[in-house]
Amino acid sequence: MDKIQMCVDSLITAIRDGEAYRRYLDCEEKLQKQPDLRKKIDEFRAAVYHLNNAEEQIDLFDKIDEFEKEYREFRKIPVVNEFLEAELDVCRLLQRVGARIQSGVDVRIPRV
Repeated sequence: MDKIQMCVDSLITAIRDGEAYRRYLDCEEKLQKQPDLRKKIDEFRAAVYHLNNAEEQIDLFDKIDEFEKEYREFRKIPVVNEFLEAELDVCRLLQRVGARIQSGVDVRIPRV
């Protein structure tokens, strides 16, 4: 096994052993016991994705306001909010790792 692969494997292990990922897995376990709630969370996540990636011209401020009103009570459910925060923490961790690797390796990639 080459050095890079060994380091990647070590990084994956460190992420999996980290607090953010363990908290995420705890939330996933709680949601396995509540499949209806899990389904609603997945629908919420899909709606967020579509809102962030809409191709048609929309009034983003109005859409976000409408979206927040629609899901305000849903986000107050402790297990829902805990899961979404844990997921966001893991995603941000992965983004920071990727950004750190990219900034540490000098490859000239044009900004688009």
